[in-house]
Amino acid sequence: DRCTGVSWAPDSSFIATCGADGEACVWDLKDDAPRARLRGHRARLGGVAVHPVGRHVATTSFDHTWRLWDIETGVELLLQDGHGTEVYGVAWQPDGSLVCTGDFAGLIAVWDVRSGKRIHHFQGHSGKVLCLDWHRDGFHVASGSDDHTARAWDLRRRCEAYVLPAHSSLIADVRWAPASGEALVTAGFDGNCRVWRHRDWSLLTDLKAHDGKCMACDFGPNLDDGVL
Repeated sequence: DRCTGVSWAPDSSFIATCGADGEACVWDLKDDAPRARLRGHRARLGGVAVHPVGRHVATTSFDHTWRLWDIETGVELLLQDGHGTEVYGVAWQPDGSLVCTGDFAGLIAVWDVRSGKRIHHFQGHSGKVLCLDWHRDGFHVASGSDDHTARAWDLRRRCEAYVLPAHSSLIADVRWAPASGEALVTAGFDGNCRVWRHRDWSLLTDLKAHDGKCMACDFGPNLDDGVL
């Protein structure tokens, strides 16, 4: 079935994928067969994210849950059903102590994986939360939605920091510049990829390179390395 998400290990030694068949897989780059199959969800998967340490994987699903897995054993370590609808977006805080998940009702939940409890939630999108990314400072989260906006959230102040009317169609991906955190890139089904300055949310670059949908985006290791 269709692959719905992919996530690299921090050291680039393996990748994790998830699919519409309800299964996530962990792949070593040198092998054709997965080294682990993560099974337990009861519906298609929305997203997958490898933990910053590289030993665990988080998955989200249309079964209204997100789950935490041990990569080496394939064992499910945590099951959270705190969402009332399909769960799609997922992203780890850089130190790996918190994870955020986004659902089709527009809710973003923040979870402490040490306790397994939800510590906060953000609500503001009028549509589905399709993508999430955590700023390197550990306090700001970016989200993208089919309401055509990208939003930044401040966990310290527990509020919405800014709303970007970024695209004329749904936003498929959001990514912070990894080294500096000085910019955010958004990708939309309108075919555009746009780079925004974090300091004042001004538009730095409008990349109109695609004739069709722009499904994903990312920065190089440094801001000056460009956008993919």
